[in-house]
Amino acid sequence: MMKLQYQNSKSFSGKTRLVLVLMGIIPFLLVIYLFVYENIGLTDRVILFSALAFFSILTGFSLMRRSADRLVDLSRETGEVEAGEKSEPVQISGDQELNDIADHFNSVVSELQDTQRDLEERNKKLSESNKRLSEAYSVIKNDLEVAAKVQTSLLPKSTSIIQGVQFQWIFLPSTFVAGDIFNYFKLDENHVGFYLLDVAGHGIPAALLSVTLSKVLSPTDLHDNPLKHLVPDPPYYQVVPPAMAIRDLNQRFQTDEDIMQYFTIIYGITNTENGQTRITQAGHPSPIHLKRDGSTSFIGDGGYPVGMLPDVDYEEHEVQLNKGDRLILYSDGITECTNDEKEPFALERLMEVLEWGKGLPLQELLARIEQNLRQWKGDDKFEDDVTLLAMEIV
Repeated sequence: MMKLQYQNSKSFSGKTRLVLVLMGIIPFLLVIYLFVYENIGLTDRVILFSALAFFSILTGFSLMRRSADRLVDLSRETGEVEAGEKSEPVQISGDQELNDIADHFNSVVSELQDTQRDLEERNKKLSESNKRLSEAYSVIKNDLEVAAKVQTSLLPKSTSIIQGVQFQWIFLPSTFVAGDIFNYFKLDENHVGFYLLDVAGHGIPAALLSVTLSKVLSPTDLHDNPLKHLVPDPPYYQVVPPAMAIRDLNQRFQTDEDIMQYFTIIYGITNTENGQTRITQAGHPSPIHLKRDGSTSFIGDGGYPVGMLPDVDYEEHEVQLNKGDRLILYSDGITECTNDEKEPFALERLMEVLEWGKGLPLQELLARIEQNLRQWKGDDKFEDDVTLLAMEIV
């Protein structure tokens, strides 16, 4: 069908065929003429033949020259369109093939222009959406920064000494806000309380629960307080043992089946007169007891996380802390911190640092632990909250 389209006299192919036919017929007619008029001399024959050949060549050259000019025009105009110097359709008055090429080119250009306009419109809408998203992200980021400052304000002062017990900590949230929270405080004239908890998950939901727990686990408000109960006789309150306090928390913070938000915790109370310490562990990594003589031991063996199961009884572990003894509480964000090769920092490396720095002041020891963690991770983007609470009898 396409071949038949270019068989007419308006096409370059048709004109070429016509010339070839004429060039074939004319010599044939010449032969007939010479056969009829044999009396023509040789010179006249040469002249006649040359004239016919020249005519054929001139006709073919004229045809090719005109087609070549139209091809140059087509190349020039398409080049102007490509360079963006013109947007009007290409118009060529020439052979049918060139006209069809121009029409096809114009059709493609028209489709590309339509596509370009569509892309420009889409890019405009996308730019507007990105602008709105950027503004929303800026608002969210500012809110999270404020929330992080609020959460940080709930943390105790670093390097605190309460009734002969020194406290020091490391706190490196994985995001703006953390699911880890800790505190230490005076319960009465003879007891100091301390805890470190880790809410399951990350981000805002975990942070909201950790902030709520920090308010609940405050000894200052005696109303419905899990750490102290009101009694009718002076001093009108009673310090609640760790196991009972954690059981109370477990009943208050039972997880929703749709959310499954629970937390692990270590809560302990130290008698500052004799160093006797009672600790309850609820699904949290076991605390490390570093004795002054260099020996180490782990306290507890697990326990159920708070909020997973109702009516759970928790155990208490007693440990004697003497002068120079240290107690290390930490979250799994430390032992599970991975390097570039996805290798965890692990408890063994933490123990190596603790053993190496047993003669260092508590503040310097924790600074070395943090330094080792950052070097191990390779950057400041921790996948989980990194928290460590250390205490020493001074």
